Amino acid sequence: MCGNEFMLNEPLVSVLICAYNVEKYIEECINAVINQTYKNLEIIVVNDGSSDNTLSKLHSLSKKDTRIKIINNSKNLGFISSLNIGIEHVSGDYIARTDADDITKPDWIEKILGYLEKEKHIIAMGSYIQVLSEQGNGSNLSNYYADGQIWKNPTEHKDIFEQMLFRNPIHNNSMIMRSSIFKHYGLRFDSSYKHTEDYKFWLDVSRLGDLANYPEPLVYYRFHSNQTSSLHNEYQNLMAKKIRRIAINYYLLDLGVEGYVGDTHSFEDVVKIQSQLSHLNLLKNDIVRKIIYDLYFSLESYSFFYIFNFISNKDNYIFSRKQKIKIIKKMIRPYKYHSPL
Repeated sequence: MCGNEFMLNEPLVSVLICAYNVEKYIEECINAVINQTYKNLEIIVVNDGSSDNTLSKLHSLSKKDTRIKIINNSKNLGFISSLNIGIEHVSGDYIARTDADDITKPDWIEKILGYLEKEKHIIAMGSYIQVLSEQGNGSNLSNYYADGQIWKNPTEHKDIFEQMLFRNPIHNNSMIMRSSIFKHYGLRFDSSYKHTEDYKFWLDVSRLGDLANYPEPLVYYRFHSNQTSSLHNEYQNLMAKKIRRIAINYYLLDLGVEGYVGDTHSFEDVVKIQSQLSHLNLLKNDIVRKIIYDLYFSLESYSFFYIFNFISNKDNYIFSRKQKIKIIKKMIRPYKYHSPL
């Protein structure tokens, strides 16, 4: 049994874990949380209708540590629904998230919480993560990332938001967030962004306050064949593009640009956005240049008229000769090239 010798003024941290058929990993995950150097925790585990021994292992663990609270879905509802169910049961000052197949380092909560307690303007903070890739694990990610490799992300809010224009710079399995933000805005993970719900969630949160990343790997991210990133790559890519478009619209709005990047956009739409950015003297900005390039490269229809207008557009000085040639080639043979948006 874990005692309750906590100082009354220590914030309570609710650690939220969703588990589905992870009997192979769940004990290692939970024990890593139990052994955190910061002790004032409640550990909420949502068992999402597992058909293996996950639930029985959770019950065994809960008998050893009263901080563990098990929520059992009678049937499999899916990861996003389970996350949102877990959020309804948290009572802490902070909500910490990690995954049932990953391992947190002992000082994960202590280091991030210490920073959040000092820097009140930061509403959520994660960390770098370290790859845990067992030999023969069946994950296609193992072909690209070696065991022990450290995945870094920007540490400051401005850089984090700018990265969101191109990818998700947040490791969801390392994040700790002020629960007051959840309560005030009624935040939940969006089920319409299945397998990319974390990217959409943190983009939305980035509009509410500052995000940060602790510049050390505080979580081991495990590769195995059943993880979402191994099973749903094509769908994830489509949804990530959709979120990128939302992020770009936020960014353009903040710059004072009138225009909207939807599921499809026309050549005229791109020229209009580019022209406004030119009048604002922002075309030389690296991020702006990358956005305009991706917009041209993601057009669904092209014509020789567009090629002529692209070549004669004085605002295209922002592109290198190589970039211009590549865009023109895409206009001639669009089926040959991948569209980033």
